[in-house]
Parts: sequence; structure tokens; C-alpha cells
Amino acid sequence: MAPVVAATIAALFAAALFAASTALQHRSATDIPKLRTLQRADLSRFVGLTLRHPAWLIGTGADVAGVGAHAFALHSGPLTLVQPLLVTGVVFALPLRQWIDKRRPGMRELGFALLLAAGLATFLIAATPASTVTAAADRLPAVICASVLALLTAGFIWLGRHTGGSRAALSLGVATGLTFAATAALIKTVTQTLTQHPAAVFIAWPFYVLIAVGLLGLFLNQVAFQAGPLRASLPAMVTADPLASLVIGVVIYDETLRTTGWALSGEVIGLAAVVVGAVALSRAQQPGEPADREPPRPGAPPMVRELHGGHMSAS
Repeated sequence: MAPVVAATIAALFAAALFAASTALQHRSATDIPKLRTLQRADLSRFVGLTLRHPAWLIGTGADVAGVGAHAFALHSGPLTLVQPLLVTGVVFALPLRQWIDKRRPGMRELGFALLLAAGLATFLIAATPASTVTAAADRLPAVICASVLALLTAGFIWLGRHTGGSRAALSLGVATGLTFAATAALIKTVTQTLTQHPAAVFIAWPFYVLIAVGLLGLFLNQVAFQAGPLRASLPAMVTADPLASLVIGVVIYDETLRTTGWALSGEVIGLAAVVVGAVALSRAQQPGEPADREPPRPGAPPMVRELHGGHMSAS
């Protein structure tokens, strides 16, 4: 089996596992009390309740299996192919979350999810990522890319904590997606080292940065799920992740995309469809679902924040 074909199959399998994990972890996030501050007591309570929640535990099991398939896909194929394929998870996760709640998914929601997936397919057909890649030798692009990624992630976290409802879920979802993109890049680096020099993995910095960034991604994932409905946070995650991964793949791993003639037009149209589908999903409102409230003014007392739904209200 060709490496690209194997990577494609593994990435789609990982997307399905991540979808199951997402639906279950979102359920656990809506069941436990809201995380209102980042003080030690609140964080400890949030983490403790999360770690004991059955849905989170089962979802994490699916997540671990998905990471295995994801790592195999990243090792076999280019980042610019594998990460966009994970967008298909949104088509599985949204209906699955509705099924867990015993609710029928809306036709508009499914339509925009399919638009998102169709945009992804268009992009992949037009771009035809390279089947073999090599890591760039120059470290300067990696440092610049990592710095920009960290600043963007911090900015969206700040924005998510100062807005409410779907806007908070969307902002925190973007921050989570950026973290997932960084995690995928680190997984690719670590797996490359593992196959060439297994013992060197534990004395090289990427392995330990991978652990730290991975844990941050898990935390942001749950906080984003608590911030608002899944239709707001998930599309933001699965859009930010592949877009950031495309940049990382081209800048750091020296991967190439077709940029001539109709290929470039197809890539632009495909990515535009992905963004439109994701934004439409984040703004769609289900029947009977309360509208998002305006965020409280800065410096408002806790009671005012609570009356406004807080910046981390559950869906």
C-alpha cells in the first residue's frame, strides 16, 4: 500500500475516533460545574470532576486510539494531507452529540457540515500534497512560526475569556485548534526521531514539549466545550487546525502544494467553503436554544458575570 494511501486511511480512521471522543468529552463538559476562575481550588475541582466522569474516560480512550492512528498517518504522509482530513470528524461528531442527547440534528446544521467536508475534498483534490517531505534544516522559520502560533493562541484564549456564549466557544475553539496543529507537528517530529534513533527521543526537547502542548490542548478542549454549544467550538477547532497545519507543513517541513492554474483556484474555493461552513455552524441556533447573551463589561463583579452567563457557560 502506498504511503499516501495508508496515511489517508489512517487519518480518516483517526477522524472517526476523534469524533466519538469529541461528542463524549463535550457531554462530560456540560455535566460538570462550570470553571469560572483559574484559581487553584477551582482548577483542581474542575480537573478532578473531569477525570472521574465516565463519558470523559470513554472519550479519552477513543482519543488515545485516535492519537495512535493520527501518529501513523503523520509518519506515513505529509502534514498538509493528514491535518485537513481530520476536518471530516465534524460530520460525525455533530450528529453523534445530538444522538447522545436524544435530539435530531437540524438539516441546516448537517448541510453546513457537509459543505465544510465538501470544501475539504475540493481543497485536497486541487492541492495534491507531496507524498514525501523532509524537515527544513533552517531553524529560524520554525522559531518564527512557533512564536506566531503561541501569540495567536494566547490572543484567542484572552478573547474567549472576555466574551460569552457561542463567541467564547468559537474563540476558545480556535485556540484549541492552533494547539492541536502544534501537537501534530511535534508528533511528526517525534515519530521521525523514534524510527531513526529510538533512544534519542527521550533526550531531545520535542518529546517533552509535545507532552506539555498536548496537556494544554486537552485542557483548552474541555474549557472550549464548556464555553458554549458544540456547533460553535468544534467547527472552529477543525478549521483552525488544518489551516495552521498547512502553514507549519510548508514553512517548517518544506512540504509543497500545487499553486498553478486551476489548482490554486480550487484550493481557495475549497478553503473558503471550509471557513463558510464552520462560521455558519457556529452561528446556527437550534430550536429552543437560548440566544447568546452580551458579555459583561470588564471589571464587573462575579454576580454580574454569572447573570450574564459568565465567560465559560455550558451549552
